[in-house]
Amino acid sequence: MNSDTKDIAMKGKKCMCSGKVLGMVILPFLTIFLAEQLSAQKAVARIDTTSIKIGEQVQLHLDVTLPSKATVKWPSFSDTAFSSVEIVKRSKVDTLETTRNTFVQIRQTLTITSFDTGYHTIPQISIQYTVPGDTVRMETLTDSLMLHVRTIDVDTTRAIRDIKSQMQAPITLAELWPIFGGAGLLGLIAGFIWYYLWRRKMNKPLFPVIRRPQLPPWQIALESLNELETKKLWQGGKVKEYYTEITDVVRTYIEGQHQVPAMEMISSDIIDSLEQKGIEKTILVKVERILVLADLVKFAKENPLPPENAECLNNARNFILETKPGEVNTPAENEEQTSTSNSL
Repeated sequence: MNSDTKDIAMKGKKCMCSGKVLGMVILPFLTIFLAEQLSAQKAVARIDTTSIKIGEQVQLHLDVTLPSKATVKWPSFSDTAFSSVEIVKRSKVDTLETTRNTFVQIRQTLTITSFDTGYHTIPQISIQYTVPGDTVRMETLTDSLMLHVRTIDVDTTRAIRDIKSQMQAPITLAELWPIFGGAGLLGLIAGFIWYYLWRRKMNKPLFPVIRRPQLPPWQIALESLNELETKKLWQGGKVKEYYTEITDVVRTYIEGQHQVPAMEMISSDIIDSLEQKGIEKTILVKVERILVLADLVKFAKENPLPPENAECLNNARNFILETKPGEVNTPAENEEQTSTSNSL
């Protein structure tokens, strides 16, 4: 074997030795990394206790650690998801952060019970997930668990007693309210029927009619004249409307105060009727001037002067004041009497 061949053989042995050394260094780290990855994606199921009494409740904790960007298909548990073991309550599924940012912990707690004595197996629970960039659905399984359900201990040395009778719950206001409400409604109906029959027997309306006190005719007439004065009809060229309203007020007052049907009579007949009522002629002159001037305006298209228009309203007001009942004083008269007494 020449020198070149020996050199090549020596170099090959050195490379093989270097490869073995590198493999011995990397292999432990690779094993630890893969173990962490596998353990991190392991689902764990545990129960608070493995032995309960029949009907007693215990909590089943389900935890799994998966990559943070994984899409998880969490199992949907029905009430009878496990044979002979019932699920009473489910908590919401919580997602918690871990010390490693690339993983999250998903957790749910199930409250379970069983009404069959003996040993019951809680089977493995499958949790499926996918990671971004991979369409293959992966799966991680929990370990199966054993649950022992014991019967209730019975003390055979003690005498057997009868079952307790039902307890009488106190009556609440909510139960009595319909009774009181019905009795009150019947009372209202009976009271309404009695009131109706009583009002009918008394020959009165079912509901009393409330009437406003009627003002005396002289007061109504004075208020109407005051309102007419504020309208300023003749000042606005409405002379005919002005005299029509004055005569209507005077005629209405005569009918109400002196019982003379003035609305259906002509002017001369009104004067004659008032004269028969004993009204003085000096007062009747004022009424006659009002009625005659109004007839001339309405039928002869007379256009009185402004002083005549104002005088007509004053004559109507004075006629009402001089012919109203003597025992009643107007506010104007009261003010006049007060001012007179103060001056004295």
